[in-house]
Amino acid sequence: MALPNVQRAAAPRTSLPRPGRLGAWWVEPVLVVTTLVLFSLYATFRALEARYSATYGLGSHYLSPFYSPPIQEWVPIRFPLSPALYVLVFPLSFRATCYFCRRSYYRAFFWDPPACAVREIAEAQRRKYTGEREFPLVFQNFHRYALYAILVFVAFHWIHFMDAFRFTDPRGTTHFGLGLGTLVLGFDTLMLSAYVFSCHSFRHLVGGVVNRFSASKARHAFWSQVTFLNGRHGLFFWLSLISVGLADLYVRLVASGQLHDIRFF
Repeated sequence: MALPNVQRAAAPRTSLPRPGRLGAWWVEPVLVVTTLVLFSLYATFRALEARYSATYGLGSHYLSPFYSPPIQEWVPIRFPLSPALYVLVFPLSFRATCYFCRRSYYRAFFWDPPACAVREIAEAQRRKYTGEREFPLVFQNFHRYALYAILVFVAFHWIHFMDAFRFTDPRGTTHFGLGLGTLVLGFDTLMLSAYVFSCHSFRHLVGGVVNRFSASKARHAFWSQVTFLNGRHGLFFWLSLISVGLADLYVRLVASGQLHDIRFF
């Protein structure tokens, strides 16, 4: 039996709650702004300071991650600006175009929107939004290329972490050892690696261009591991940001003589 056609009235569209949702939704934007501003100020200060980048003359082989790779040791010229400014441009490009980082600073700095179900400040401008196809947001599409550069930095982090096991005694003999700085640099290296290898672009590089995983079980296994890390990408972003700042601060304190490195053996 055929059912008669019944025209249903379209349900009226409901707008988001105004002025916004209840609760302490503003805590996350405040923390994001505070953390990113403090880190940016410290990183700028250290890059312009151009001192206390390594502890090679103090027996340990610690190099600040802000000065890695050590281009100042490769090129026998005096840089017009601090070497760290040339080095930091690549990690900065990777982090600034990171999908998770975009979400964080779009919400925290531009309130676009500041949180779910919270009204945007410039909501009327939403009609003119064209995605990332026009200036300046078009530069966000360079994230996949910044990934290739940051992979080189990850390799140098591991090289300098291995160097952190080397210690030179007063007689000039180099031997294997372990210090607190070794652990600090090791934690930073692990967090940076986890952040980079959990990246959405890296996940796409591993398995996003494959039509059928059945043709490559090994690649599917690798993609599954990256997918597991990808679910914690935001956590690794914050941990790696904090760890790189702490690693540089530790090297600076030791190199300037304000802190004595603890040697375990």
